[in-house]
Amino acid sequence: MIHRAYSLSSTTEAFNAECAKLRSIFSRLDYPMSVIDSAIKKFLFLNSSADKAERNNDDSSTVRISLPFKDQVAANAVRKQLRDLSHKIGPTLQPVFVSKKLGQDLRPKEIKPSIVNKQRVVYQFSCDLCDADYVGYTARHLHQRIAEHKNSAIGRHFLEAHGNNNLLRESQFTVLRKCQSKFDCLVFEMLFIKKLKPNLNIQTDSIRAKLFV
Repeated sequence: MIHRAYSLSSTTEAFNAECAKLRSIFSRLDYPMSVIDSAIKKFLFLNSSADKAERNNDDSSTVRISLPFKDQVAANAVRKQLRDLSHKIGPTLQPVFVSKKLGQDLRPKEIKPSIVNKQRVVYQFSCDLCDADYVGYTARHLHQRIAEHKNSAIGRHFLEAHGNNNLLRESQFTVLRKCQSKFDCLVFEMLFIKKLKPNLNIQTDSIRAKLFV
């Protein structure tokens, strides 16, 4: 009856009230008050020890696993799988689901510009049909200069060597150097021409011809 009173009581005050009723009932049945109090104290001691042991056991045998939260269906499935695994291996596996912060989802992603959108660069053209190449520079966006090469030495090369000057593509161009000014572009263009010796370039010392243009 003490156990029943404890189970039905939601607070310590309610349990004490139930114990007072039990004392009154058993005293009218001629039970010694010392026996009644001893039974209640023994129950409280055993119950307190059991609760403490259960808490310690829960803390020592529980392994918490942090997992990203996808949706409730997936979370329920994971809980069931970990519960089944816990029965097999012993320790209790408890999932702790975490979700991304809203700021992470809304964080703007950096858009890297394409090679052809770069400006103030020294570039190299390499024909993918032969070994012809060319080194040049542009202070504007590279894609603008590429379009103009249809009527330059590169366009003439495609027409004369391959019979079609519409073969020009952006993938045939590589940025060799990003520069800070037009003067830097001229200097590095000259250096790369001397180093790579591109066969479509006519003038090797371009800095003298272009510096004041």
